[in-house]
Amino acid sequence: MAVGDLKGEECVVITVTAGTTVTKGQVVHLEADGKWDPAVLTDAGKFGVAITGGADTETISVCIWGRVEVTSTAATIAKGATVMAGSTGLVVASDYGVYGETLGTAMEAIGSSSAGTVWIGLVN
Repeated sequence: MAVGDLKGEECVVITVTAGTTVTKGQVVHLEADGKWDPAVLTDAGKFGVAITGGADTETISVCIWGRVEVTSTAATIAKGATVMAGSTGLVVASDYGVYGETLGTAMEAIGSSSAGTVWIGLVN
């Protein structure tokens, strides 16, 4: 499987507008302008994972709930750990520093800068 691939039939996918170039598999965030941009460490609120890519103002598909393949930053994430946005479009283990920053739960151990399954919307 590749990043951005859905890992189960239970996934909830919505169609949204990209606010900048988005690549399949990037964690994305709903911005104040109503568009979705690749998520960064300081984001909190509504998250998803792009299952299609596109340029600014193009329509993309985003998984907002369910199992999907993502990429981690340069830190290992333990199975069951809550994750948040890391560097642009990637995930990192949550530091619980800001309310609303968590985006999901790691369904397996994810190695440093590796792909793995996260359940977006499932926060423990």
